[in-house]
Amino acid sequence: MNIFINKGMGHGNSGVEHAQFYRAARFRQKNIPFKLVFTDLLPELHQHMQEWHLAEDEVIGMYDYLLSDDPDQYLKTGLTEKFSFQEDSLWDLTNTQRRQVRQTTGKYQEIIIRDKRYSDDKKIYIVDDSRIFLENGDHKISWHFREVPSRGKVPTNIHLNNFRGSDYLFETFEELVTFFLGELENSFDKNIYFIDRGNENEEALVRAKKQGADFKIVDIVHAAHLVEFQNGHPLFNNFYQYMFDHFDTMDAVITATKLQRDAMKDDLKNQVEVTNLNKIHAIPVGGADINEPAHHWDGKEARFVTASRLHPEKHISQIVKAIDALRKEGLNATLAIYGSGADEKPLNDLITELNLGDYVTVKGLSQNVVKDLQAYDAFVSASYSEGFGLTYIEAISDALPIATYANLYGAQELVQDGVNGKLAEFSRQDSDEDQNVVNLTAAMRAIFDDYDQLSQGAHEVAHVYQSDRIADQWQKLVEELS
Repeated sequence: MNIFINKGMGHGNSGVEHAQFYRAARFRQKNIPFKLVFTDLLPELHQHMQEWHLAEDEVIGMYDYLLSDDPDQYLKTGLTEKFSFQEDSLWDLTNTQRRQVRQTTGKYQEIIIRDKRYSDDKKIYIVDDSRIFLENGDHKISWHFREVPSRGKVPTNIHLNNFRGSDYLFETFEELVTFFLGELENSFDKNIYFIDRGNENEEALVRAKKQGADFKIVDIVHAAHLVEFQNGHPLFNNFYQYMFDHFDTMDAVITATKLQRDAMKDDLKNQVEVTNLNKIHAIPVGGADINEPAHHWDGKEARFVTASRLHPEKHISQIVKAIDALRKEGLNATLAIYGSGADEKPLNDLITELNLGDYVTVKGLSQNVVKDLQAYDAFVSASYSEGFGLTYIEAISDALPIATYANLYGAQELVQDGVNGKLAEFSRQDSDEDQNVVNLTAAMRAIFDDYDQLSQGAHEVAHVYQSDRIADQWQKLVEELS
């Protein structure tokens, strides 16, 4: 079985989850069996699966499995009953929430007990989760929390009752995950684990393999792997340090771009055995399912669009400021922003402050980005870092020229300056933000100086990233590892 390991998914997801969904589609295309596995507690998991068109027999939720009446059947079919998410709360006389009961979308109930304590440091009362109980009849999981200075609150003393007729006690969440992954290993044959997220998942699998378990590990790199070099030694992204420390245990490492593959090989050439460098492959995490014909711009309204999580690291406020600059120059530029996240209110406040309410619109989350982008002329991104950039591919599919900062690795691989878009130089220093906006504004303006040619370029680039080709790459990798 091909098992995609992650922690969670939801109504709005990051590029990691969308990369998994895209990979799942390619595996379906080639009739390659797979399961998406999530280890977080996800009370609304099955509702979100429906939103993102994941079938019940394609997903394994750790808590669904451990609380199942028939674990073996659950692994084959998923849930066979539908449950609606509901919750109710109990409040004390001080208007403090003490108990919350949730009917999850799985076949179990979640009970949260909260305590209230006075913080001498903060001089306020703090209400926080104290105990968690998950129950499906006589199948139960419960734990309380302990404080770890470097990690905050973590589950401890995890009781698992009546799983396959036995009771278990795990001191840490990591022990529970190790047990769960061991169950998967015993339930499926010829397993290949594709690790997308979760250090505890990766560590458990590496330990098991070093102890003699017979399976393959494929580590998926979703972001920049290198922070910097110090005294000739590479300092890697914390999310990938464990992978590099145990590189000999990995059977394959997948980057989304050839640029990152080549950079990783160069960064590791003095760190690992030369033969291990051949484990690194480049397979795009997204591709073009359609290939729209090139567009013609009529010279009237320049309709820009962007789509991403609405978080500070996406720097969408800089796009709003660039739209303001373009309008002041006389270009009838508008912007549609698709996505959700913590930056939604600050963005709306900025739009109001700049009097752009008639020209910049926050559209909310898109469930079909390729379709929604078709209503616009050009795509724009202000991200400083993209391991790939799924929305670049979605824009290319629609033959939209792209204006973006020249980030590693996505923009520099997917956007060819003067061919299918314009790249803007940028600095990561906060003090240089104004100059960044000037550069991005220039790239956005240049799109419409040579629009038709750039749209034709996007149409041609889309041929390289057709989903059929990417499905072939995944099939080849699975066959080589099997």
